Amino acid sequence: MSMARLSHTLGILLLFLLLSCKGGKQLVAVESSTLELSGTANAAEDSAVLKLIQPYKTVIDKEMNEVLIQSDQPLTKGEPEGALGSFIADIILSEGNKRYGARSGLAADFCMLNNGGLRIALPMGAITKGHIFELMPFENEIVVITLSGAKTKDLLDYVAARNGVPVAGLKMGIKDKVLTKAEINGQPFDPNKSYRIITSDYLAGGGDKMGFFKDAQIETLNYKIRDAIIDYLREEGKKGKSINYTVDGRIYYEQ
Repeated sequence: MSMARLSHTLGILLLFLLLSCKGGKQLVAVESSTLELSGTANAAEDSAVLKLIQPYKTVIDKEMNEVLIQSDQPLTKGEPEGALGSFIADIILSEGNKRYGARSGLAADFCMLNNGGLRIALPMGAITKGHIFELMPFENEIVVITLSGAKTKDLLDYVAARNGVPVAGLKMGIKDKVLTKAEINGQPFDPNKSYRIITSDYLAGGGDKMGFFKDAQIETLNYKIRDAIIDYLREEGKKGKSINYTVDGRIYYEQ
């Protein structure tokens, strides 16, 4: 059996185990492994393994091939703003606030994610569940963080120094990687005010050098980022809508 085929085989078996461990048949993660081979496997052994896993592969392929929505365009990352990042941030702010509002009666002010967490571009045409697992292969969950005005300023400076990251509910200008202006929910940033930010538990824990979240108040929504994207796209697709997204200048370069 070739290394590529064995890697694919083990990936499918891991998926099946993950499915089997759940009460329902819901795919919860995508994993694969590769083993070094001695070259002694033969075609009969190869065929036997493939025959064994075929029923599970069929189930997984059917789930991953579910078409959630059609897209009129490809969505890609970009600086200071990309259609993919802004689109996903909009989804997470909206879906996260639905859950957060139902629980607390409050709303987060804006959303911030990171480009590194978006692993692929989304193509034009049919967007499947499998595409979203590739886009967001991690188990990251949505959290709401309350930051002081000073810590929020540190966050804004971080976004500027990175030449922009995916955000929603926030508009800001950058010049030479320095913040020049910021508005949150259409209002000028107030350094004396606390803000609630929707993000991922990975970033809340200081991932991607986001130290400004340290010691902040964190509320977990028990809702995976990937699931929020899938839920939103599936619902929009059922309404007969398609993805037609244009960047709006929420992060821009000052002249």
